[in-house]
Amino acid sequence: MEIYCKHKPILERAVKYANKLGIADKDAIINIYKLPPSFRQQAIIEHPREYEDTTHLNIYVKFNDERYVSLAHEMIHARQILNREPIDENEAYLLENTLDND
Repeated sequence: MEIYCKHKPILERAVKYANKLGIADKDAIINIYKLPPSFRQQAIIEHPREYEDTTHLNIYVKFNDERYVSLAHEMIHARQILNREPIDENEAYLLENTLDND
């Protein structure tokens, strides 16, 4: 897995979440971008694209006080997508606050 983000703390957190979720070894590229303040959502994940057996995902996160919880939520969706599971909002809400607990 390759994860890209210009904001180093978000990038570091995304790498941590990928490892905790067991998806760091997946054949995927994740790009994380800042979500404009005009969006009402805290974060979104775009529909995945497949190119040469690699899954490409874009995640957009508002850079506010909720950014790490929002990122965790979307990384749970990334795991669901990469494991070919249905998107489950309930699971994402249940797990989003547990990824930072060491």
